[in-house]
Amino acid sequence: MIPSNHTDIEDFKQTIKYAYLFAKTITLLNTNWSETNKVMLRNRRIGLSITGITQFIAERGTKELKQWMEDGYDLIEKYDDVYSEWFAIPKSIKRTTVKPSGTLSLLAGVTPGIHFPESRQYIRRVRLSKNSPYVTVLKKGNYHVEDSNEDPENTCVVEFPVSLGEKVKTINETNIWEQMNLASFAQENWADNSVSVTVTFKENEASQIKSSLDIFQFKLKSVSFLPKLSSDSPYPQMPYEEITEKEYEKRSKNLLPLDFSEMLSVDSKSEMYCESDVCMVL
Repeated sequence: MIPSNHTDIEDFKQTIKYAYLFAKTITLLNTNWSETNKVMLRNRRIGLSITGITQFIAERGTKELKQWMEDGYDLIEKYDDVYSEWFAIPKSIKRTTVKPSGTLSLLAGVTPGIHFPESRQYIRRVRLSKNSPYVTVLKKGNYHVEDSNEDPENTCVVEFPVSLGEKVKTINETNIWEQMNLASFAQENWADNSVSVTVTFKENEASQIKSSLDIFQFKLKSVSFLPKLSSDSPYPQMPYEEITEKEYEKRSKNLLPLDFSEMLSVDSKSEMYCESDVCMVL
């Protein structure tokens, strides 16, 4: 769910209702693994996630985000009480989370999950199978497509130029403490599952990692750290690459609206491995 794309909290609550019903209904279905089914029948765990969080803060502020999170979580609890009884199944042991949401955020044009963007303008690279019907559609839209360095025979890389506007704060304008605090804020006010967060640290912040873990060890369920790569020493085909506003305008001016209508008759497989910064779509 994307709070920043809603007009007000009542609009957001409507999305919550349908997202909850979809997620809860999925727990009524069996998988192909009996052990998984046993756990799912017992726990009924779901994970309603929000993304574009730093963008929401830039537009509306932390105080309003806290209110939306608290009211949203209370509403999910209410729905779970009502519909679990109606379905005659146990209530879900966990209901909310914050996922990385790399692909979803890209499609919606918002910042991913709880994370700050690399820059206000950047290239987002996504890996696709060369057999994917998306490749043809993207090429017709004038998106840059090239062979993947690690698997040129089977995989290609598509480049999406992205602009997030001028309000949102970037990684270069924050620090590890603000990132840890924001993740803790989401853990306290929204997520009863874990918050997925990768804290990006600058070279001069490496010595502060141990202290930050000591302070936040009882406030977060998990956290990972990633060194901030300098723009002059990137590795090839990075998931994110910072660009200037001029470069963004150059790359985006010839892009065409994407027409997916020809894919409706194609028997394509679903997305895989898109819960992190590296996505694979078959």
